[in-house]
Amino acid sequence: MRIVLAAVLAAFLSVFAVPAVAATTGVVRGVVTVRGVPQAGVSLTIVGEGTLLKTTSEVSGAYIFSQVPFGHYRLTAHSAGVKDVSIDLDVASDSISNLNFALGDLKTIATTQVTARAGASGTPVSQNSLDRRQIASLPTNDSLNKIVQTVPGIVRFSYDEPVAHGFHGLTYEIDGAPIPQATSANFASIIDPKNVDSIEILTGAFPAEYGGSRMGAVVNIISSRGTDLTQPEQGLLTLGVGNYGSSQATLDEAVKAGALRIFLNANSQRTDRGIDTPTFTPIHDDNSNSNQLLRILAPVGSRGSLAFDYSNQLAQFQIPINVDPNNSTDPQVSPPGTDDVQREYDRYANLNFSLQSKDGNGYLQIIPWYRYTRIAFLGDLPNDVLATFPNPSPPPAVVNLVGLRQDRFATYAGLRVADFRTSTHHAIKVGLDLNRENFSSNEQFAQLGSPDVFQNVQQAGSQIGFYAQDKWSPSQILSVDYGLRYDHSTGFVGGNQLSPRIGVNIAPDGKNVVHFYYGRFYSAPQLEDVRGACVALSGCPPNPPYDLKPETDNYYEMGIAHTFSPRMNGYVNFFEKNVTNVLDTTQLLNTPLFAVFNNALGRDEGVEMRLQDRFLNGDSWFLSGTVSHSEAAGISGSTFLFPPNVNPPGPITAADFQPEDHDQIYEANGAFTHRFGASKSFFATLQGEYGTGYPVQFQSGPDRLPAHFTFDLGIGKEPGRGAQKSLGFNLDVQNLFNHQYVIKIANGFNTTQIATGRQILFRVSAPI
Repeated sequence: MRIVLAAVLAAFLSVFAVPAVAATTGVVRGVVTVRGVPQAGVSLTIVGEGTLLKTTSEVSGAYIFSQVPFGHYRLTAHSAGVKDVSIDLDVASDSISNLNFALGDLKTIATTQVTARAGASGTPVSQNSLDRRQIASLPTNDSLNKIVQTVPGIVRFSYDEPVAHGFHGLTYEIDGAPIPQATSANFASIIDPKNVDSIEILTGAFPAEYGGSRMGAVVNIISSRGTDLTQPEQGLLTLGVGNYGSSQATLDEAVKAGALRIFLNANSQRTDRGIDTPTFTPIHDDNSNSNQLLRILAPVGSRGSLAFDYSNQLAQFQIPINVDPNNSTDPQVSPPGTDDVQREYDRYANLNFSLQSKDGNGYLQIIPWYRYTRIAFLGDLPNDVLATFPNPSPPPAVVNLVGLRQDRFATYAGLRVADFRTSTHHAIKVGLDLNRENFSSNEQFAQLGSPDVFQNVQQAGSQIGFYAQDKWSPSQILSVDYGLRYDHSTGFVGGNQLSPRIGVNIAPDGKNVVHFYYGRFYSAPQLEDVRGACVALSGCPPNPPYDLKPETDNYYEMGIAHTFSPRMNGYVNFFEKNVTNVLDTTQLLNTPLFAVFNNALGRDEGVEMRLQDRFLNGDSWFLSGTVSHSEAAGISGSTFLFPPNVNPPGPITAADFQPEDHDQIYEANGAFTHRFGASKSFFATLQGEYGTGYPVQFQSGPDRLPAHFTFDLGIGKEPGRGAQKSLGFNLDVQNLFNHQYVIKIANGFNTTQIATGRQILFRVSAPI
């Protein structure tokens, strides 16, 4: 196996000559003095996140770490004959931490009064990260979406979908490469959390390098770090069982093969409670998931590196049903035995090259990537057409629903290129992102007493983005991030936009950072077209116009971050988003057919906050809160349901705005983790979440569903590895007090969904 992998890697190296690095790193630099004099040869080490990096200072006393993956670290300076000095710091993607050391001077530890945020150019407001240990200790770590929802500005909607700053749509990246979302009807997480080392989530202040797709938040994922592998070979086998017929099996294997680092992760799991159901007791809700991730890391000469990722996933979901005509929360009724199933297939690969500049002050990156995704909905047509729904315009009192079989494919080929350079006061990055997508869809619609209707759609599309950005840091007190991005997209409809971004950070002292930001965003519609459904089911004219439009956003935020101690920090952030042609989705009754449409205008405004602390004894806690209001007005385009003249005559006014169906005014969540035992390998976590109810109807005004308050509990022990091999375990209890609340009521835009009751999962992990 090792020989085969090494041969494959050698072939890659012979074909591609230019390496690249993941776009998930920051810069740590500064000057070291010993007894007041710049000193060469001082040893500096960065430790944290499973990473160990080393360098030495130059004759001028200067040092630099140009590629530090995001996360929490301790930086130590060592010189013979004087006391070592250490500083805790947080590194964010694209951040620059200027940390000066004064060794041998008992009065001054760090000449710049360094704190965990490292001045104005350090970790910005609205940017959070979670490391491997934090993720492992969360009782909700079975879902990437649930992990993402722990940060402020993001709320949990139905099917565990994260809604960020009032609207659908997150941008995902893995190991520096984008993962595009091809369709709007998938239930599976884009990557299994068991394949994740650490996560960084940006909910605002997006630099110019991000764009082209819906960007309520950006989720950066690191799957494995080379320094995670401390032994020539290490493996872990995990088995789990729980209620709802749940079971899991996971195999982790990591190998050193010369200079190579090879990581393989394979997971399989099933449950009788897969997705949110229209009933309190789930009916027909089985789910299974199988996924594999291979990652290979290797150095290329003295300054280069190469990484290869390949993932494969198959997720299968039964679509829950309601068979009780007297169900007070769900008016849709299906015949018993209805068997609708959705299968989701996904394959993804990227090749990531990195070449560091000779002076260590920059790098060049080139990442080709590929994705294939398929979503097949296998409707039970004979039973689906017998399902009923109250007729909003009787008679008759009820109408029969629609049967659907749907098979959608999308393939992507893309390329990311970026060049990054730092100087004393600047960090300049220029780059491009481009991809080509081919989409095809086959659909069969059935109605009682009518012939089936078939629809075939094929469409190609492209996205191109060019950007240039700079982080200008004239001093430790001031940092200005500014950039310009151009996006162009084609598909059923084309569009383009020039998007400026600017952020200003002011650090008046060593503990506070005041932040201001403005950015313009552009989002191309996904390549979906269900206009044929409108013709078949609603009597629309043949060949209705495709009037869906790209979304454009104007986003503002201002906030303040405060460092209470080297390990405790927090922020408060005020934000406002104004949107034209909001891209939203509506669900077709009892089917998983999500049709995209435009609201003419949208807006979201609010305040978010975050507090977090890490204690020296290993304990940690966080608290996130959001107060916001998300509204939309009018219809400006769609592929289904809404003809172009749906709006009343006249311009859209403030009186036309009504709450979105995913508007949750108050959201709060937090967790406390206590670590104990030998090497602090045992942990216990209590996690809680509170949210006000969503509107009863889409754009309905003040009527809302009841609020909810849930708790989750996790107890476990990390497995021992290497010479200290020992078993590990996790006992996770979600929704500890079995509070099943109504997430949303069937309203013509969505189906009814009830939150899951108490879920218990026990896992045992054994080193192999």
